[in-house]
Amino acid sequence: MNTSLLLRLVRIQFVPVIAMPVLLGAATAWFLERAFQPFYLLVVLAGATCLHVASNAIDDVFDFSNGVDSVSDKMFPRSAPGWKPIPRGLVSPGEGYAVATVFYFLSVAAGVYLSLVVGWPALAIAVPGIVLSWTYTAPPFKLGYRGLGLGEISVLLSFGPIPALGTYYVTTGHLSLVPVLASLPTGLLTACVLISHDLIFYDPYRISGKVSLAVRLGRRSTERFLSVAAIAAYAMVLGLAAARLLPATSLLVLLALPLSLALLDFRGRERSPPEYGRRTSRVFLQSVVFTGLLALGLVL
Repeated sequence: MNTSLLLRLVRIQFVPVIAMPVLLGAATAWFLERAFQPFYLLVVLAGATCLHVASNAIDDVFDFSNGVDSVSDKMFPRSAPGWKPIPRGLVSPGEGYAVATVFYFLSVAAGVYLSLVVGWPALAIAVPGIVLSWTYTAPPFKLGYRGLGLGEISVLLSFGPIPALGTYYVTTGHLSLVPVLASLPTGLLTACVLISHDLIFYDPYRISGKVSLAVRLGRRSTERFLSVAAIAAYAMVLGLAAARLLPATSLLVLLALPLSLALLDFRGRERSPPEYGRRTSRVFLQSVVFTGLLALGLVL
């Protein structure tokens, strides 16, 4: 497997959504304790990134074995930017599984190392993230296929409280509720990236039987849900700042508000898959910019 296919398989372009909650956890540790451990931060970033790309690879393996990606590949033009290498025969399911296994091993190794040098909670915090990443598409759980919001909740936790709390713990040596609360808006906005992405594949999912939350709600209601979720993320930060759990400088997130306002759609206008793709890119940018500003506010 060449490098370009490997990077496409693991969807390397989405790595910022896992890096940002890690940085937010480090920023929370600085805000509360004036603690900073650059080496441990790098280890957490490496472990979280490995887990993220492992999850992407195993998702492609199981989406292919469940018939989802074969339908998508037939329905979309060959030039569609989000094409996947497994249904096109460029990467075998076995190779995808092997890639996922390697990155899962590296992620677990990072967790074990941190548990040895900092304490066992480092690994205990990481384990739920590992389990959720596997069960999102893997049988028998297939959380992302059930239309109950379980997959979306797993993404919220895995890209918010879990990495933020883990980073906070390895930096300070103890636990706190603040990084969990501070990272909930980030987890919510990252779940919005997934939900928006599912609107691109709405028809293939519906045909192949993958009942994501977007398929369950329908396109119009999903757009309304995304709008409410974006507003809720800002409201959570405002509430935490009002309760003095976060500093006033956390309101730097309001600088991202114009980006979010441009995405609001309470009418739920239906769009073509390419249009949904462009909106997903903007939802992705919203999540990254929002979290970056929040982390900066905590450091300041």
